Amino acid sequence: MNDGFRAATLKFGLFAIVAILIPVFVPGYALQQVAIAIAYAIAILGLNLLMGFAGQICLAQGTLFGVGAYVTAILNATYGISPLVTLPVSAAVAAVVGLAIGLPALRLQGLQLAIVTFGIAAAFPQLLLKMGSLTGGVSGLPIDALEPPSFMPDNPELWLYIISLTCAGIGALLVSLMLFGDNGRALRAQRDNPQIAQALGINLTRTRLWAFAASSALAGLGGGVFGIISGFISPESFLAILSINIVIGSIVGGATSIVGAFLGGLFMVFVPTWASDINLSLGNLIYGLALILIMMVARNGVTGFIEKWLSMTFRRMASSRRQIETREELI
Repeated sequence: MNDGFRAATLKFGLFAIVAILIPVFVPGYALQQVAIAIAYAIAILGLNLLMGFAGQICLAQGTLFGVGAYVTAILNATYGISPLVTLPVSAAVAAVVGLAIGLPALRLQGLQLAIVTFGIAAAFPQLLLKMGSLTGGVSGLPIDALEPPSFMPDNPELWLYIISLTCAGIGALLVSLMLFGDNGRALRAQRDNPQIAQALGINLTRTRLWAFAASSALAGLGGGVFGIISGFISPESFLAILSINIVIGSIVGGATSIVGAFLGGLFMVFVPTWASDINLSLGNLIYGLALILIMMVARNGVTGFIEKWLSMTFRRMASSRRQIETREELI
């Protein structure tokens, strides 16, 4: 068992323990905020797949997040469909929209692609207002509250947390399967060197498009979960800054990490609030300084820092064990 595998196993084990313990120690409202952070984490997970593993920049992840939320809201408010049933539809519709957004990726790269996708993010709230007969316009749309099952205590926040965590777990499992084997190697190859990847027979067009589709589906799923937790959505929830915040969450957590997506979601929700609680007038300054400090200490994201620390710890333990064995042999 190599150090990397042991570090990954320990990291996922600690994450699972924390996920189980959160409802025990976190009160109701804060638990709902954690559920919202997990919804954002699902979108960040999709961006990690696209940006960290496929090497494609997308500043429209907030738009795709909004698409998923509005699909859930429209199907529930207009057609009376249960919000939970709408989640696969939200993911599918967002995937189709993501394919349309991903088409420019066949010709554009880097900053050009970033500008195009950010333009889409900037236009999305105005489009929602123009389509007011469908989206509710500035008034937004309500989403029916989900009642906990009969076998659970009357704790809606816990039920919403379980829903968000379940959807996130499914998303993390799917991403893990995507990154395993030939698909994962193809993604990394076209990210690192497209020319060599193409020479090896990798279809760059197909690889990039399915990466956009998978990333968008996760964003749509996260948006649907967000709508269920919030119970109400409006264009104000999906401004262009949301896409920027999702990118920040991806970088802070670690763009090439699955667990990092969840840390990024928690950062998105709680750090701005904590900064404002420290000093309301200096909240943005404190938030900016926190970002700078994290990037100086953990250039590969928080998970990258943790993995580096764990790797060093395992090496030191192995070195100490070898020294002890050598001394025993000499004795």
